[in-house]
Formats: sequence, C-alpha cells, structure tokens
Amino acid sequence: MPRLLFVARIGEARLTDKGQLIPAPMSKNRFIIQQPKGHSGRKERLRLNGESMIDRIALAIRPHFAAIGTLCTRDIPMQLFSGLCVCAIIVWQGYLIPALVIIGWLVVSEMTVIRLFHRKAPFNHWTKDKILLTALGLACVNNVFYLMPALYMAMVPSLAIKVVALLWVLGIQVYTVNMWSRHPVFLFALLVPSMMMTVLTVFEFSTTAPTVSTLTEWSVTFTFVFLFIYATIDSLRHHLATERALFAAQAESARRLNQLEENHRLDPLTGLLNRPAFDAALHVMLTDRGLMGGDIAVLLVDLDSFKPINDTYSHEAGDRLLTETARRIRTLVADNGIVGRLGGDEFICAVQDLPGPDAALDLAWAMDTAIRRPIDWNDRTLKINASIGVAMTSDDPTSLDSVQSLCSAADQAMFAAKSSPNSNPVFFDADSFAPLMSPQDKQALIEALSTNAIQPFYQPKIHLPSGRIIGFEALARWRHPDGSLRRPDDFIKQINELGLQGDFMTHMASQVVDDVQTLLDRGLDPGHVSFNVPEIALATLTGRQDLERIVTRHAGTARHLTFEITEDVFIARAAEAIQTSIAAFRALGVRVSLDDFGTGFASFHHLSQLDLDEMKIDTSFVAGLGQDPTADVLVRGFLNIASGLGVSVIAEGVETESQSRDLINMGCVIAQGYLFSPAIPLDQAAEQLKDQQAA
Repeated sequence: MPRLLFVARIGEARLTDKGQLIPAPMSKNRFIIQQPKGHSGRKERLRLNGESMIDRIALAIRPHFAAIGTLCTRDIPMQLFSGLCVCAIIVWQGYLIPALVIIGWLVVSEMTVIRLFHRKAPFNHWTKDKILLTALGLACVNNVFYLMPALYMAMVPSLAIKVVALLWVLGIQVYTVNMWSRHPVFLFALLVPSMMMTVLTVFEFSTTAPTVSTLTEWSVTFTFVFLFIYATIDSLRHHLATERALFAAQAESARRLNQLEENHRLDPLTGLLNRPAFDAALHVMLTDRGLMGGDIAVLLVDLDSFKPINDTYSHEAGDRLLTETARRIRTLVADNGIVGRLGGDEFICAVQDLPGPDAALDLAWAMDTAIRRPIDWNDRTLKINASIGVAMTSDDPTSLDSVQSLCSAADQAMFAAKSSPNSNPVFFDADSFAPLMSPQDKQALIEALSTNAIQPFYQPKIHLPSGRIIGFEALARWRHPDGSLRRPDDFIKQINELGLQGDFMTHMASQVVDDVQTLLDRGLDPGHVSFNVPEIALATLTGRQDLERIVTRHAGTARHLTFEITEDVFIARAAEAIQTSIAAFRALGVRVSLDDFGTGFASFHHLSQLDLDEMKIDTSFVAGLGQDPTADVLVRGFLNIASGLGVSVIAEGVETESQSRDLINMGCVIAQGYLFSPAIPLDQAAEQLKDQQAA
C-alpha cells in the first residue's frame, strides 16, 4: 500500500526504505503519496494541501474581480437594514446580547468588505487574489451571522415568529441563488452554511411546541411576508438585469469578434477577400466540385500602368482606381463566384458553372472592357488597362484540380497576356505553356539555396579603348541536379512563387561579398562588382539591415560593390524609404547603378530623386546600333544625360565589333556582353584578372 506523508512548511520529508522520515528544505506544504520499495518504483506527488486548493479557487474567481466586487458591495445597506430588523425581533423576544453581537459583527464585516474592494488602508497594497479570498471568507461568515436570528426565532414558542424564522431562512437562500448564480465558487460557499443553518432551524422547530400568537406577532409575520415577496422580486429583478447586461456584453463581444475575423479575412481598402481567405474559399469550391461536378475558372487580373498613375496623381487616386476596379469585377462575377485582392494592383476571382473555356474567355474580355472604362477622380479622368490570365478545371485526368495549380496556371497566362503586344486575355493551355514546376523541382530549388548550388557567375565589364577588365556583374547560375546550368530566366519566377526572394537576395549578396574578399586576398583587384538588389530589400528595414550586415562583414569590400537597382524604385510607394537606404549604403562606400532605365515607366524627372554613380544602357537599345537610326539617337541622348549628371555609363549586351566601335565613337567607354565574355565562374574570373595583372 502507498504511504501518505504530510510535509510541513518547515521542510519536505523523504521516506527511506527503512521507513525513516528524513526532512529536507522545501518551499510549500504538500502531501506526498510514496510507493514502498518493491512496488512500481515510481513516486507520485499529489498537491492536495489547503494552499493548492486556495490557489485553484483564486484562479477560478480572479477573472471576475470587478463583477464580484460589485455584487459584494451593491446591497450592503439593504442587507444591514434587513439584519437590523430581524435582530430587533429577537431583542423583542428577549435575546438582547446575541442581537448586539450579530449587528456589531455585520457592521464591522460589511465595512471591511467595502474597504477591501475600494483598496482603502490597510488593504491598499493587497493583491486581487488576497482581496477575493478574504471577501469569500467574510461572505461565508456573514451568511452564518445573517442566519443566526432564525435560530433564536425558532426557539420562540410563538407560531408567528417561527414562520418569520422560516421566511428569513428561505429568503436568504433565494437571495443567494439569484445574486451568485454566475459565480459558482461564491454560490456553493454560501449555500453550504445556509443549508446547515436551515437544518438547525428546522431542528429547533421540532424541540419547541408552537403556541397561539398575538395579533402583534402576526402583524410582524405579515410584514415579513411582504418583505420576503418584495426582496424576492427585487433580487430577481437585479438578477435579470445582470443577465441582460451580460447577454448584451456577450453579444457586443461576439459582434466585435466577428468584425475582427471579417477584417482579418478582407482587404481593408476594397473589401474583397485577401489571399488566405480567397485560397480557403477556392478550396471549398473545388471540394464541392468533386461532389457535384461543374468546372471552375480562375481569372488573375494585373493592372497595367497602375504605378505611374499612383505616382503622378497621388495615392488617393490610386486607391480610387483600385476600389472602382474591385467594384466592377465584383459586379461581373456577382453570385457566381468569389473575388479577392492579392495585394498591390493584382486581383483574382474564381467563377463556377461556366459552360467551357470560351465562356471563361468571354468573361475575361468583359472584365477587360469594364476595367478600361474611364474613372472620374477630382475632375480628372483616370484610364487603365489590365492583363488577364485564365485557367480552368476540366474532366481531363491532368486537370488543374488544386488551389495552387489553378492559381499558378492563371499566373502564367497573365504573364503571357502582359507580354503580348495588345495585352489581350490569355487562356492557359497546358500544351502551349512550359510545364509547371513539379514538387521535386521546388524542393531542389529550396535545397539549392542551402547547398550553394546557386552561385554567382561573373561577366566582365570592359574598358573599350584598352580592352582591360575594370569590373564584373554577378549573375546567378543554378547547377541543377540533372547536370544542366540554368540561367535566372529558368528559376527566378519560381523563387518569387515560393516566396524566397529575401533568401535568394541574401544568398547571392553573401556569396558576392565573400568572392570579392577572396579576390582581394589573392592580391587581385576586382574593380567594381555589381549585382541586382530588389526593391523590397531597400524598402524595408529588415532588408536594409540584412544587406548592411553582409556588406560590413568584410572590411574593405564595400568600395568594390555596386548595387544595381531598376526604375521601379522611383514609382514604389516606399520611395522615400528606398532613398534613405540608398543614401545609407553610399555612405558605406557602395556605388549605385541604375539598370534598365528607359524600358519602363520612369521619367527624366525621376533621375533627380536619387544620387547615382552609374547608369546602364539596356541591351534592347544596344542591339539596334548601326541598324536603327532611332536607337542611335536614343543612345546618344542617354550618354548626354549621363554626362550632364556626372555619372558613368555601361552598355549591356554588346555582341559585335560594330556595336563596340559605335559605342566608342559616341563616347561610351565601358561595356559588357558576349563579344568579350559570357558570365564565368569565380576561378575563371580570377585567372583573367591574374593574366591581366601579369601582362
């Protein structure tokens, strides 16, 4: 049999195999149930002492401190008046001393309760638990004192007074139940002494034979009957009022919770579903399709030229455009599907029960027409176009039947629409698109970042008059498990799809900085080594801190680094934060190069917003040199602008000697391209620098 030990506060006891009790220091009282040797060998410790029980009681009532305080103090005047009345009756019947003791205790106790919950001295530093437990103890004792007059009235022979005693006991019990029904700890703690006093009162009835009562005594009885009815109705009224208030509070809480849940599901600007909510709703639609049939079409809408409008006319104009576009899409979809906003200028909708691909394309065309309609804003007319990609389920075994596959297919179709000359809606046809990335390819891509299978290759930047290498551009290459060497065009989209942009940026930046330090350690001068830095890395504090940590990891590498940024930084909402980040990196010694200028939406005005060290002529302009007079004019103008701004110029994509000569004649002295070298691994770049240094 287990041995049950009580351990006092002064120390813990341990039972040895011989039955000796050995004390040891401890912090709390507790019982220990200890199995004797030869039992299961496992000692079970159960905290069964009074203190742990008190802790559990405090834990149960602590959240209701305010409500309990209100109930404990609300009816004190009425309770004391009632107690005084019944004490007057027992004084009338000859019990003066008990009446004085009862009234004295109740007055002192109730005043103590008031001071407790009002945090008056000496209770102003007490914890809530201590106040609640003290109030619980006083309430139990007070209940006994309030019921004591019933015992004395039960001893009186008068039948009328005995009835008053019974009414008093029943009235207190009814009052207790109505008052404390929402707080079980107080309810049961008060009902226990009430029941005991009821039993004692009934016992007193049986020990004293009733006698005929006087008219005065019956008058007192009828008065108490009236008071009993009034008190019962009044306590019930308070109870119902409390219940109504509680119900109203619960309803308000539920309303606010529903509002919070709704806000969590909806885009705050347009009121459309956000991405997680849309994905969940589409999953339900696909599940229902499996049970009831029918096809589902997903349309992905990307607004073209939204950023220039947002940048030119203010964010208010952009918000107006987004909300009106959302309204038009929602009107077209109506009750046949769901509409969501993916963020920025992208919308997505899923429509069910369309007859086929033609109907889905017709809806896309209708949506395209609706979006193109002018939007009025502050006496101006805003116009915008959209690129729409459509994907649809089918009965084919290879049908797109998951949220991810449908959305990815619609995304591919949308990019195809954006790339087409007229931006017409495009329907996803598996035979016309490259296969979607398989789970194995995705896993291989994730592992490539952690195993350095994605590495920077370095394309030399050449000083055209001398032919010397004066720097490199770092370009990502993926050594795929199948043995092929993949270019960024083959995996950048998938990196964005997997949300690995930040990991990819820090991975590439870390390797480039390490490689620059490696070249310096070998006594080689790498010149200026550039790599692309995405807008998000400059627009967020986390991105900037990650880059700063990488750049400052090797002292002396910053002056050899160049961050290539695109003109997206000019029209991003976080343009100010980006400018701050660029200024911080230039202060570290990092150069900033503007890549692809003239191929997007930025204007000459934007060039004055950033301090630049370098501008790059895009491949599309270089390819037309000597063949397209317009290209010659644009490149000359580009060089003149750069000269006026005091920045250097690098021509990209130089592939012929003719292009190289034309650039030299125009005054461009730095270029890169396959005419000189493709992107090569670090070791080969180091060999080229070593040979150049030795020459």
